[in-house]
Amino acid sequence: MANPKLVAIDDEVEFIKTIDHFFTARGYEVHVAMTGASGLELVDYHQPNVVLVDLKLPGMDGDEILQHIRRTHPNIKVIVITAYNDGGKTRDRLLSLGAFAHFDKPVSSLRDLFDTVKRALPQAG
Repeated sequence: MANPKLVAIDDEVEFIKTIDHFFTARGYEVHVAMTGASGLELVDYHQPNVVLVDLKLPGMDGDEILQHIRRTHPNIKVIVITAYNDGGKTRDRLLSLGAFAHFDKPVSSLRDLFDTVKRALPQAG
């Protein structure tokens, strides 16, 4: 099986660098974007297995990105990562819109995020 592909869309440079290094070191093909529009271009071009997306982005936000991916690439799993905390209402709404999972920022465990990404990958059968 080819290396799993991951697109990360976030406007925080250090977070993107961390995700890139962490997943690349574990055999993933990683592509990163700092805006929603450029992130969707990467999704369309690379057809990743999983997309990590921040909820609050300049221009196009994570909601719009999630809905676009669900419409155009229904097999791609989307994991939303956000610092926005409203007692779970946003998490529940995102999951109902088709997000595979939701993580709060700062991500307390890259290992937990990695395990969730692994669960999102298509199962070899």
